[in-house]
Amino acid sequence: MAKDDIRCPFCDQAFNCDVLESAEIFEERLVVASRLGSAWRLANEYIDCFRQKPGGRISHKKRLRHLKAICGLWEKCEFEFDGKKYRTTKDAIRRGLTTVCDLEKYGFGNNNYLKKCLLDTAQRISTEGLTAKEESAIETKRRSIVAEKAAKNKDTMTAQEYLKKQGVLNFAELLKRGPS
Repeated sequence: MAKDDIRCPFCDQAFNCDVLESAEIFEERLVVASRLGSAWRLANEYIDCFRQKPGGRISHKKRLRHLKAICGLWEKCEFEFDGKKYRTTKDAIRRGLTTVCDLEKYGFGNNNYLKKCLLDTAQRISTEGLTAKEESAIETKRRSIVAEKAAKNKDTMTAQEYLKKQGVLNFAELLKRGPS
């Protein structure tokens, strides 16, 4: 019996824990494969870039970890690079994966090479998850609502109009003057 073997309490048969762990990893890979759908083969080919040399080995755990990262990118279509967030499309991700795979580079330590390929077509997003175009549209809408309210309430006046009516340039002068 090897060091990592355990015995079944019912039949007394030895069982290797590594085999159990490998089975769990392969089950997780099946789940990731179903989530990636048609991009599964391409993502799996991309993970080969993490080998140290062509034909080199990559552990099942490491392969699964990188596949999960690609799956997250695929599902959210968002990624972070140099502290900034970006949004992209599944087509752009597919093209980026294809580009990286076609280069046949090896020894990757992270997904930054893929992210650099995606930067050309990605849109930068804010911490709220909005692109600049979306934020601009929201701000334009907000300003139009404020303008509509101001048009309805012509009795209200701006701070500048109030100061002009009081005959002062700023609120500090109004405070110095005291109550009228």
